[in-house]
Amino acid sequence: MPPSSLRPLLGRTTLRTSLAGLQHIAVRRRCSAADDVQRARDFLRELGYSSEVSDGVLKALESPDWGLQPGQTHALVVKLAGPWEIGGDAGLKGLAKAVEREQLERAGTHMVSFRVHPSSGAPFKCSGFAGKTLRDIAEAGEDEGAQLLSEYLECACSGVMACSTCHVYVHSSWFAAVGPPSEEEQDMLDLAFEPRRTSRLGCQIVLRPELEGLVVAVPSQANNLFDHIPFE
Repeated sequence: MPPSSLRPLLGRTTLRTSLAGLQHIAVRRRCSAADDVQRARDFLRELGYSSEVSDGVLKALESPDWGLQPGQTHALVVKLAGPWEIGGDAGLKGLAKAVEREQLERAGTHMVSFRVHPSSGAPFKCSGFAGKTLRDIAEAGEDEGAQLLSEYLECACSGVMACSTCHVYVHSSWFAAVGPPSEEEQDMLDLAFEPRRTSRLGCQIVLRPELEGLVVAVPSQANNLFDHIPFE
């Protein structure tokens, strides 16, 4: 047993050691939680979400409604992504879409309306935020027109110009405003179903205010060249 004169000193030393240990643990936990959030952010970026939408999703998950504890962010984001490798989803797409829409509305982004003429059936109206492609509208649009558009544009390659399933005909009066395809896009259009002079890929037509009232038509069929790409 230490002398009585040393006991207070040893007590203070033990207390300082304990406090230092607790502080070290707290720092490690903060670092671990920060690393976990960064892993979640990296995963969202890997899925193709912009940095703004990724951060918005992570911010939304901080809401008490999610009951998220430090260090659980990455696991929750992966869970919400579902079987994303095969195009599945368990809620992440809806959350990201809501976050992005709120961001665009807050920024005052212009809404652009356009008309679609399917090969059969009545024409219908679509609308989407400026900066979005026709493919974006087909995949993430919320109005009835966007839902109809998704039935006509398959977008099998996720917008990398490797399938031609989002092939559309731009009305001749709008083609100059939309602009011609790039050389890479033209290479894919040459293989599309019944290409025309005004053919474009929907994944490459970016909406902007000047395209308000744009008119496009959808071919009766689509060549899905993505199915013939050899993956190793």
